[in-house]
Amino acid sequence: MDSRTPQALRRPPRRFRLSPHARKALEHTLLVVLIMLVLSFVLSRDLLGPFSTFIKSPQGVALDQLSRALYGWDAPRAATGFPLVVLVDIDRDSVAQLSPQGYVFNRGQMANIIAKLMEYRPTAVFVDFDLSQPSNEDGVRSAGDERLLLTLRTVSSPLLLPDQTVLGLPLAQVNPNLRQVAAQILYDGDGQARSIPRPQATQPLAASLALYCAGAGLDDTGCRRVAAGAGDGKRIVFRAVRRYGPGTDGAQLWPGLAVVSANELLSDNLAKSPQTEGAIFLLGRTYPVSDDAHFTPVGALQGIDIHVSALMTLATYRHFSEVLGLGPSLLVLGLLVFLSLWPTYAIIDGLLRASRWRDLTKALIETAVAGWFLFFAGVVVLQFYGQYLDYLFPILAFQLGMLALKPFTGGKEDGNHGESQR
Repeated sequence: MDSRTPQALRRPPRRFRLSPHARKALEHTLLVVLIMLVLSFVLSRDLLGPFSTFIKSPQGVALDQLSRALYGWDAPRAATGFPLVVLVDIDRDSVAQLSPQGYVFNRGQMANIIAKLMEYRPTAVFVDFDLSQPSNEDGVRSAGDERLLLTLRTVSSPLLLPDQTVLGLPLAQVNPNLRQVAAQILYDGDGQARSIPRPQATQPLAASLALYCAGAGLDDTGCRRVAAGAGDGKRIVFRAVRRYGPGTDGAQLWPGLAVVSANELLSDNLAKSPQTEGAIFLLGRTYPVSDDAHFTPVGALQGIDIHVSALMTLATYRHFSEVLGLGPSLLVLGLLVFLSLWPTYAIIDGLLRASRWRDLTKALIETAVAGWFLFFAGVVVLQFYGQYLDYLFPILAFQLGMLALKPFTGGKEDGNHGESQR
């Protein structure tokens, strides 16, 4: 038997080698990741001072674009076990029927609504009204005020209010089930409401956070722990809240949300069921529209709609984190930059290498392709994880990287391009 090894078997195994286009894309991707790391460190330490605004402002615009992209999309289903959320909308018809006169909503009708809500044994109720003082001047309670006070003394479920007092009395003095929350809409520097505020040690919880914790079975300590270390707050994922009307079936973009008017509630149109009994209720007024409109990235919204989106954001995604952590962000963004640059360089340096349109094509698609990849990824991350992915950050890092490479590569690619044409 011939002991000699055949020639084919003696050949060393082939090593995996990247194509020139893939290698170039990988090199540029590593440069982008490095610059993003440096920029993250610089911005976190505020080393640029006032000049950091030139980087942070476009980041905010990019995140707002993601908000607008998802505003009309159906959300994923809320986590199993979270109660149904019901918005009781005091709309135009409800105001006309229940409180046709006066700016202050009729306190007697308010008592009727709260009493009706207690029949559903709610997990919690948030009343987005200023009930801190009596409706009459000089602290004199009207008949409706007295009726509301009597109802509040008997509520058996947590009732969240935006003030420390109700009808001139401390909440605890009226009923231990009455609790204060922060219901004010907080604006960013540009005058838009975007976030659920992170509570400070001495401040009440945000209304949406308190409602979420009630539904998740968390006490005050556990609730504050959820929001700890979250910067200034949690950005809200906005989705349109649909009202019943001609041509609509009442289906909501937030699964787990139902909307009824105050008239419908008092007319027993909200059936008692395992879903509605133990639900979380929000009570708010949406008419007149101008009385409670707030600016947001998706346009002017009623305050109660902002609270609903804030609560459903927490209930659906179950975290208080605004953006992906630095590690996951670099991994996701780096992979997307590589996947976008690889085919781009295959086109520019391959198919169009000898074309007179190569430079023009490179200027048009080198960042545009990456931008579309990253924007789509940002939409996916926001849709399914409720976190914002800054898709403009790697574009900025890429542009800075290419600018930094100019002294070392300037004319090299152009020279190669010219040789290919000769």
